[in-house]
Amino acid sequence: MNVKQFRAASRLLSGLLIILGAFSIAILILGLVLIIFTDMGSSFTVNLPENPIISFNDSRVTDADHAFTSLIVAPLFLAVYSYILFKGSFLFDRLADGKTPFTYDFAESVKGISLLLIAFDIILPLLYSLIVNIRAEEGFYFSFGLTSSFLIGLILYIVSGVLKYGISLQELSDDTV
Repeated sequence: MNVKQFRAASRLLSGLLIILGAFSIAILILGLVLIIFTDMGSSFTVNLPENPIISFNDSRVTDADHAFTSLIVAPLFLAVYSYILFKGSFLFDRLADGKTPFTYDFAESVKGISLLLIAFDIILPLLYSLIVNIRAEEGFYFSFGLTSSFLIGLILYIVSGVLKYGISLQELSDDTV
């Protein structure tokens, strides 16, 4: 892939991430408006990992408990992922404009996204379980698992380390010359 194709691909990916981020915000706003201002029976749903590492629950936990929890967790989820998508779009814009990824600012941005993906993938099922248990009058619920976001976060964390290593090699090369 030559530089022109790389910049075009970066611009395309930036646009795609902007569209997905805007779509997430639109779903968030529309969902909240429908839930708060209408009686249409609208609700959010949070899909936790299909094959959790640990899961135990009690049949006494009701669908209303899950619906209430989703109402709290889903907007948070959508807001965080919108931020990640917009931040990723910003990074692709920088690449499309021909700026180098070998800067500490770029590497730290990639690292920040990676840590956010990792942390949120760990925290989301724990938060969901906690809120269900607080809301449920009887019974218990716990589910914990990891999704592809965790793996993507780990890969991005390694990429940020590779970028920083490249920066240090470039600095060493510049000092030697």
